[in-house]
Amino acid sequence: MAMYKLPLGIGVPKDENYPSELDAKAINEKRNSAKIVEGFVLHEVSNEKFSNYAEVNVDADKIWDVFCSLANKLIDDVAYGIVGFKDEDPTLSNFTSKEKLLAIFEEYKFEITNDGYLEFGIAYYDENSMNEIYVSSFKYMRVWTDRKEELVNSLNEYGIKEIQGLQFIDEFPVVSKALKADMDKGIRHYSEVIDTIERKLAQL
Repeated sequence: MAMYKLPLGIGVPKDENYPSELDAKAINEKRNSAKIVEGFVLHEVSNEKFSNYAEVNVDADKIWDVFCSLANKLIDDVAYGIVGFKDEDPTLSNFTSKEKLLAIFEEYKFEITNDGYLEFGIAYYDENSMNEIYVSSFKYMRVWTDRKEELVNSLNEYGIKEIQGLQFIDEFPVVSKALKADMDKGIRHYSEVIDTIERKLAQL
């Protein structure tokens, strides 16, 4: 089964990179037959501020556009931003303008949607509701929402359909890679990206 388009910073290990105790051939065969395709799974949730939780595989070149679409459909004018580094607690901003948050992230959209160590998101909650869109370091999305219809419609607009039994890249051994800084192409190292975004979020 053809895998969806992975970002630059996420890859499948070469056979020689597997630990000796693992059967690389068997793992690769399972991965190749797995439903690691573009799509989403949706779960109903009870007794929470959100009614549904979704996990979404998105082709790498659509991550930013889908993220913005979901942010605009699920969250109103006020939100807080989230930026993180793989396996570490993320940094949260104060509540502020959603537009300001998206503008900060947009400046680094190539890096945050491709680097295998960066995570980011946007969210809002109050006494009655919670909506959050979070892009993990493996670059699939996690969405908590009380706006199911808007979520599904937004994903469908990008050709992303609900798929039963959908699987995710990190269910198998995976290689996370940092992007190499390239001044000629305007690509920045994750250390610069996260430091700058954290500083800008702190100023909001």
